[in-house]
Amino acid sequence: MPVATVAPARRAAYDVLLAEAATRGPFDVTAATAAGFASLQERDRALAYELVVGTIKRRNSLDRVIAAFSSAASKRLPPEVRESLRLGAFQVLYLDRVPAHAAVFEAVELCKGQGRRTGSFVNAVLRRVAREGRAELARLSAGDSTEALAVRESHPDWLVALWSAELGRPVAEALMAADNLPAERCVRVNRLRATVAEAQAALAAGGITARPAATAGEQPATPDALLIDGGPLESSAAFADGLVTPQSRASQLVALVAAGALEAGGAGRVADLCAAPGGKASQLAALLPAARIDAVDDDPRRAAALRANLDRLGAADRVAVVERDVLELGADPALQGAYEAVLLDAPCSGLGTLASRADLRWRRRPVDVARLAALQERLLAGAGALVAPSGSLTYSVCTLTRAETLEVIERFLGRPAAGGGAPPNAASWELDDLGAAMPRYRHPANGAFVQTLPSRDATSGFFIARLRRVT
Repeated sequence: MPVATVAPARRAAYDVLLAEAATRGPFDVTAATAAGFASLQERDRALAYELVVGTIKRRNSLDRVIAAFSSAASKRLPPEVRESLRLGAFQVLYLDRVPAHAAVFEAVELCKGQGRRTGSFVNAVLRRVAREGRAELARLSAGDSTEALAVRESHPDWLVALWSAELGRPVAEALMAADNLPAERCVRVNRLRATVAEAQAALAAGGITARPAATAGEQPATPDALLIDGGPLESSAAFADGLVTPQSRASQLVALVAAGALEAGGAGRVADLCAAPGGKASQLAALLPAARIDAVDDDPRRAAALRANLDRLGAADRVAVVERDVLELGADPALQGAYEAVLLDAPCSGLGTLASRADLRWRRRPVDVARLAALQERLLAGAGALVAPSGSLTYSVCTLTRAETLEVIERFLGRPAAGGGAPPNAASWELDDLGAAMPRYRHPANGAFVQTLPSRDATSGFFIARLRRVT
């Protein structure tokens, strides 16, 4: 049977997996699948997406099971063979609705171009996975060791050890289990262009159902959030016309915290630092119609994407794009103390977004956390220099590591923190008590901060702090 007879969904998924394997930097699964799956029927598109995301997320579990039935380690195999084995094993081990014989047969067909012996090898390994794989996975996953949990929830050993040490084993296990679930599909209604009801109607016209994130009778922390289901958002008129934009509830919460620091009416000068692609900047424009908002990003390509997004959302005339480095901005005497509110959504390890960024757990290394925490400290110092007396500084990251959250703030405030000294900021700043206003998200180590957990809140994992300059 020629390769062309492989089911369209599996062929498309395989091609995307090969592209991911060949990519050294971050891989945009959403963009790759949007392009690679455009010709598929809706049912095939959904299956192909599940195959791609699941195969990438479950890589550690799959590789360990495959290794039990193969004389060759997965990493040493040609990419075409390795990805066909992973794709076939994922279907056999995790998708009950896919017949094992179909998964094995098509995995062999996908790599037939590598030679007859290769096809025989893939067939032999996957047939054993079909017969014995689930028992082997259960054996490898049994117990409470770091290695067992890394196989069970398919995370790298170092991250299992880090989460267990910092969050405690029960929270760590729940968090990693949530990382393997489908990410929330959430949009923010753009109040510059539509009401919630208008956005829902426009989405429905494009075949996308949308419901408020809050249940009936519940006061929503993010009132403009809609959870969606259906076809690709980016091909809908509601998206193209700027009525909605994809943004997790946790991300929306960040802008709400930053905007909430201003007095009623929202007048004043506001800076959104590291602002691309513009979700929070456009949200601030909707929340603070009387404010003067600067969206700062020093990368020309990111700044171009920021401008395009602001234009789509009708916020281009409300937000000025500033192409300057944050540290350079903070050192400019003309801008020091110039802003009533500053938001720094800092570059981070992104470890709170593993449900939506399937490949990130395999691309991050322990050294990245320390490197990014050092950058965050410098950026926070630069951001702080921009804040006017009595003004606010909101700091957020989409990760949960102690080094990038608590310790960054501790050092900025001049309080003791493991591993180094601190600048003399203690007399100049105080913490706003965010936990008092949002007790659901209160941080367990310091109630003035808030933290969203994917396992508890079914959204991205974010840390948010808001500081007030008192002198």
